[in-house]
Amino acid sequence: MKTLNLNKIILLTTLFLAAIAFSNSANALCVVNGAGAIVIAADGSGNSRAPVKGDTTLYDTEGNVDYTANTATTDCGITPDTYKLNLYKMGLCTADPDLNDLTSCQMFFESAAGIELDIQAGVSATLDIPEFSIDPGTYPFVYVLLSNKLGMQWSGRMSAAVDGSSGDGNGGTYCWTSNAGLYPTAFQNSDNDAVATVHGTSFEGGVKNMDCGTSEGTVVFANEVIVRFSEAYCSAALGANGDKMSFEKEGTGSARGTPTVNLLTTADVFATTCQTAAKIAWITDLDTSYTVTEDSTFAMSVKATDANSLQFSEGDNNDIIKIMSGAPKIFLSVTD
Repeated sequence: MKTLNLNKIILLTTLFLAAIAFSNSANALCVVNGAGAIVIAADGSGNSRAPVKGDTTLYDTEGNVDYTANTATTDCGITPDTYKLNLYKMGLCTADPDLNDLTSCQMFFESAAGIELDIQAGVSATLDIPEFSIDPGTYPFVYVLLSNKLGMQWSGRMSAAVDGSSGDGNGGTYCWTSNAGLYPTAFQNSDNDAVATVHGTSFEGGVKNMDCGTSEGTVVFANEVIVRFSEAYCSAALGANGDKMSFEKEGTGSARGTPTVNLLTTADVFATTCQTAAKIAWITDLDTSYTVTEDSTFAMSVKATDANSLQFSEGDNNDIIKIMSGAPKIFLSVTD
């Protein structure tokens, strides 16, 4: 066994979106004009039920078209200026930790408070963790534990005036994240009441976390809290295994595999309600196991392109409602 130096694990920063997991947003990037402004459609009166367009045709798991590129819609993907994550654990496992059994896992780090990362596209940094050791062997599973509170910071231009949290008629072509509160992935009930989460009480329905104006505003971190994966209100209990969900296979090369997520409490046991969900256990069942030797080096990357989505009102207006996150897609590469 070899103790591996801190400088052998590097945080590489790019960005991503896995819409099926954390929101109903499209994973097609917003269409922009030659000046780089997001194109806002209009119906002649200046209003539209579908004000933006995505740049990519999307398909469901059976190959049917879900969305046709350049068709007007109410949401589209963006790359945030900064994406904030809080990581508690990351490691490799010889057996599937899906049932929250980590006895076969060896961790690169474990932090009770978490390690906060402010990720910016194209910017790399070392991960601030102590030295670690991983036994040589074969590891078919990657395990990551992170907070279910995700922060995002963004500002950009629109091709036409958009109204945000300042109200009708007070908008403009500059838009930015303006409200640092918590947007939940599910409300308490059909009245869209707020949810009392581990991280604080969430917004209720109708609150905007974006604003727009005739000049640039003060950009803040807007936050989303992942209180459930399944389609239901928070008045309904989660599954006994933390609202478990598996995705389609993703990644390339040695990092390709099938991801599964569960929601955990602050005590790292399965959350059975939205109100107790505090962390996300992310497991990747690799197509090809990692082989670790005494000379192995490791690199972690967080893919962040199209990590967030802008969501507009479905009414006859150009109101922007919120920015929402995708799932943090974390990859590990091992060189032996």
